[in-house]
Amino acid sequence: MEEVVKYIEEIRFIWELLAAVNIFATIFTKKRDRFRQKLVVSVVILTFLSCMYPKLVLDNFTFTEMNFTAVFVHAGWYVLLTLMAAMSLYTCYDLTKADTLFLCAAGYAMQHLEFVVVNEVLAKGIWPTLETHVPLYVFVCVGSSAIFYIAVYRYISKNFRALDDYLLEDKPKNIMLALIMFAAIVACAFMCQTIFTMGQLNYDSINYLGAAVDAFMCMLVLGVGYAMCQISGLNREKGIIEQLLYERKRQYELSKENIEVINRKCHDLKHQIRALENVDASERKNYIDELDRAIDIYDSVLNTGNEVVDTILSEKSLNCEKRNIRLSCICDASYLDFMSTLDIYALLGNALDNAIETVSKFKDENKRVISMTIKSVGDFLSIQTENYYERPLEFSGDLPRSIKKNKAYHGYGMKSMAHIAKKYGGSLVCDVDDNTFKLQILLPMPPEFLRLYELREKEKNTL
Repeated sequence: MEEVVKYIEEIRFIWELLAAVNIFATIFTKKRDRFRQKLVVSVVILTFLSCMYPKLVLDNFTFTEMNFTAVFVHAGWYVLLTLMAAMSLYTCYDLTKADTLFLCAAGYAMQHLEFVVVNEVLAKGIWPTLETHVPLYVFVCVGSSAIFYIAVYRYISKNFRALDDYLLEDKPKNIMLALIMFAAIVACAFMCQTIFTMGQLNYDSINYLGAAVDAFMCMLVLGVGYAMCQISGLNREKGIIEQLLYERKRQYELSKENIEVINRKCHDLKHQIRALENVDASERKNYIDELDRAIDIYDSVLNTGNEVVDTILSEKSLNCEKRNIRLSCICDASYLDFMSTLDIYALLGNALDNAIETVSKFKDENKRVISMTIKSVGDFLSIQTENYYERPLEFSGDLPRSIKKNKAYHGYGMKSMAHIAKKYGGSLVCDVDDNTFKLQILLPMPPEFLRLYELREKEKNTL
């Protein structure tokens, strides 16, 4: 019976650890391809290795001897299993390395806290004969784990979901902090396990002292981890608010520029109209053609099929006019009706603003050209912008790194576009080919929208 309990304990450890880290990861990040197959293979391999622990370690290194070698081997075995669980987590989910280590530290603390309560307090203190009733013991372990894990999941899920796919960036200080957390929880767990064993050899009351210290350290690690997530979320909110304030200021300046352009154009038009009264018929044709070219900027972009897009392109065209930039648009924006107004504005506005800012630096007018295309490709909506670009493209993760000096207010535009694309189940890809920067956004169109659009087109054709 005692041998059976040993194997149950090892399988229980790895299954509870995998459950804990997967609970954390599945809340806020996306799964990689072939997630189920990878997870099943990981569970099988780690379960097999866990079952080797009694024969390879327990039979050769008696933990109650409390010598350095025994403690090192026992601790090293569990660290190895936990690191292998980390590799499993990294291959199954789209995580940063810092997030992977952080989740393993939090998962280990969560699993060990449940272990302390059931094994050290209940099974060895309050109910010493519990482990002799194997089915009941297994039931208690499964039940306590389920209750504890569900409670943790419900408590943290709301805050974790707001973190948008990652907790910590892959910076050296974040990786080091996660490693320190992991080392602290493992060291504390085995120091307290030493106290447990000494208590069994000498006096039983020290069991509860060790359990209390162990539980406190586990809760401390979980609390620190939760606080880090809260701080990370607040920092992102702060960045977004700063970006919104910056965008509001920039929008005000852009509106002033557009009004100046309109006033200047109106002033020129007024003088040209007056000039028509004093010219002969041969020259009048030239003035009329010039007037037509002057008002093209207001009329040529207002037929995209979407009022929001018309407004955006009108605004950006005025900006391009002032900066002597040619903006070419081939847009069937009626396909954008399934998106919210704010998302359309953020997506297209940021894409065009980035392109305008890039090409406005070139003195050569042939390089001051921007093109935008919006069209349907099967069941997908394709949004593409192209502009001249001379520098090599540097990436931070999957997104281009901002090359602007004022980092405090830049870098969020591309992130917000990627976030909106993911929100609608799509993707954003950037590349530079032959000195041309290409931004490609693909969004799957909802089936109900496609059916509605087809009906609308049939009605137009009928009329």
